[in-house]
Amino acid sequence: MAGKKDTANLTSRDLQAIERRKQLLDSAKELFALRGYHATTTREITKHIGMADGLIYHYFPEGKKQILDTILQDFLDDRYKLVESDIASLKETLPIQELLLSLGSIFLNYIGNDKQVMLILLKEKSVISEEYTKSFNQHVNLIIEQTMRLIQVYVERKEIRSFDIFMMVNQFWSAIYAYILQELFFEENNLYQRDRQDYLQQIVEHTRLTWKM
Repeated sequence: MAGKKDTANLTSRDLQAIERRKQLLDSAKELFALRGYHATTTREITKHIGMADGLIYHYFPEGKKQILDTILQDFLDDRYKLVESDIASLKETLPIQELLLSLGSIFLNYIGNDKQVMLILLKEKSVISEEYTKSFNQHVNLIIEQTMRLIQVYVERKEIRSFDIFMMVNQFWSAIYAYILQELFFEENNLYQRDRQDYLQQIVEHTRLTWKM
């Protein structure tokens, strides 16, 4: 999405086009998450925001599949890259509890807050391209690798116990993912019956005690 610097020299028509494209993507994302990709027509996407039917093909000539691909790619380019950037800025000088809280907060804030895309990813596996799946897995693997490098430093300083580093990190992230999935499908009736911050505090404390020397 264009930032302030990107839009500085654009005409009002250019800005209007950017806004219309965003409206179409937001409308499609909402409907895909609610009704499903196959059950949503291009006409419903435009009608949902009061836009003329044919206008959708001006912005997305390949139709509905191009819209889905754009939504998912924007999710990777926006959300996951922000997660990776924020994790890269964390310092190994932080106390382990603070480090884990920061990791969990970063992920919940960026990934857990885009529930519509998460629902689309879970529901529409059959129409998600293999290329996107590979790219998504690369981002997930990078986050795991970043976390492993951080945790390895604490192990080497003998501040935490030395287990299988991959499993240590995998268990921590799995607990975060589990909360997001419960929140997605069951909302206030989720298994954990607590808000994000309380759950994160509990996971971090459990992890810290498990890893304690």
